[in-house]
Amino acid sequence: MRTLLRSFLVAVLAAGALAVASPAQAASTPARIMPLGDSITWGAGSSTTSSYRAALWTTLVRQFGHGIDFVGSVQSGSLPDTDNEGHSGWRIDQIAASFNGWAATYQPTVVTLHIGTNDMNQNYQVATAPDRLGALIDQITTQLPQATVLVASIVPALDAAIQARINTFNAAVPGLVSARANAGKKVRFVNMATLGNADLADTLHPNDAGYAKMASIWASALAAVLTDGRDAPVFTSGFESGAGTFPGDTAPTWADTVAASMNVGGYCCALTAMEASPRQETAHGGTRALMYSGNDTSATQSYAYAQLFDVHIPVTSRTELSYWLYPQQANGTYTAVDLLFTDGTALRDSGVVDQFGVRVHPAFQGRGGRLALNQWNRVRASLAGVTGKIIDQIRVGYDQPAATGPFRGYLDDVTVGERFTAPPGEDLALRRTVTGSAACVATEPLTAAVDGTTAGNSKWCSGVVPAQLQVDLGRVATVRRVVVQHAGAGGESPSLNTPAFTIATSTDGSTWTTAAAVTGNVDSVTFHQLAAAVSARYVRLTIPGVARIFAFEVYGV
Repeated sequence: MRTLLRSFLVAVLAAGALAVASPAQAASTPARIMPLGDSITWGAGSSTTSSYRAALWTTLVRQFGHGIDFVGSVQSGSLPDTDNEGHSGWRIDQIAASFNGWAATYQPTVVTLHIGTNDMNQNYQVATAPDRLGALIDQITTQLPQATVLVASIVPALDAAIQARINTFNAAVPGLVSARANAGKKVRFVNMATLGNADLADTLHPNDAGYAKMASIWASALAAVLTDGRDAPVFTSGFESGAGTFPGDTAPTWADTVAASMNVGGYCCALTAMEASPRQETAHGGTRALMYSGNDTSATQSYAYAQLFDVHIPVTSRTELSYWLYPQQANGTYTAVDLLFTDGTALRDSGVVDQFGVRVHPAFQGRGGRLALNQWNRVRASLAGVTGKIIDQIRVGYDQPAATGPFRGYLDDVTVGERFTAPPGEDLALRRTVTGSAACVATEPLTAAVDGTTAGNSKWCSGVVPAQLQVDLGRVATVRRVVVQHAGAGGESPSLNTPAFTIATSTDGSTWTTAAAVTGNVDSVTFHQLAAAVSARYVRLTIPGVARIFAFEVYGV
């Protein structure tokens, strides 16, 4: 994997694209998020009592790069920030009775509200439960008029009678939210009813898999709320897990597991089926990628689809799929990432096309002529055409009906997320010559900031004050954006993120122009859009304190 967010998150804005905050406006205070609800918010049923909050924290901080602060009077779970307002056994009216005090104390900027399960479980005035929820929403927006309230439908129950009451309650929630949104309130609906019985630990509470799904749903909703011009990768994997500690990278759920196949055998060596598993042989960045291989035995019909990741990702009009493919034979180009949706349909049959207008279907990708042999090819596709669906599995597929023979290649940097910017260019600083301040230790050199990975604690650390890093792009290039990945992006505590720094550019290495001056930063990933494109061969980062930089990236147009 090239970096935690390489293939999706670091995008260069095209002319006229969405405006972002100026470099000096990097976040000086974290978003204050109040997880509000009952025992599900607290974490009952979770092996660590972390609820959805642990996975959500990781996504927001280490994948999106935001500075966040969970707030509340209750602490539970195993995560860096355990604060919440999850109250076991409480109903809507009980939350309402205490909310004003919590609001005054903690002043959240976002509230994630999941409440009503105990009203249904206790059969407590069920007919008027939607009215109580509406009144609670009004109470929250009155107390916190500048906050955004994300209102969730409640997760299912295993008891049939309780579930019947939940179904009636959940049916009313979208209308409650939309009526208030239409009146100008900062409220949004979040659909949690997509969890199933297999996601429950007991009658009412999710298990760890269910809480992971809740986290993914909350993250997709929060992407649009917290956006400051950055993209939001809800899912990322560079197949680096196992090559070092890398909290932001998702490990495959399955390896060498074929979901469907016809007339495809093993590549060689007594193998009998398609292979699909991580290898440390070649990679788009980092040290690992997924190797796929097989042998096509029919010239009329042949295909194979291997399962990779078990996920639960809502698709919106902004969702994009991105990945890199390295085919090693002509047959290997007849390969694509496929998505299986919870309704049983698949991306390959949806008609969705990539950036070249080629259908994202293995057979069409091979015939499209855009995938070059023995080099990395980026495939990017907007999923707007399947808005409203939920991704259940990520797979890799082969489909070549007209030829026989072996196929082999590599897949890397698979990302699904919310795109708010124009498509990215390439990192001009990647593996370029870099000079600057001495490292804390030999294993944390300057080159680690431009090596294309944050896996395995790959960072530059320097105790020299001020600390400087200078990258030579190798030529004078047009520079529009600089991205810095700080301590939290590599799995360290966000408290170690660089609070203050400057970025400067130069054509000759002697005369420098300040491009960004940042103070009070708390984000793990910072984005610095230059006010205008500049010509530069050298880009310099200066830190008036200890440097802990996992990636320094430079983008053009």
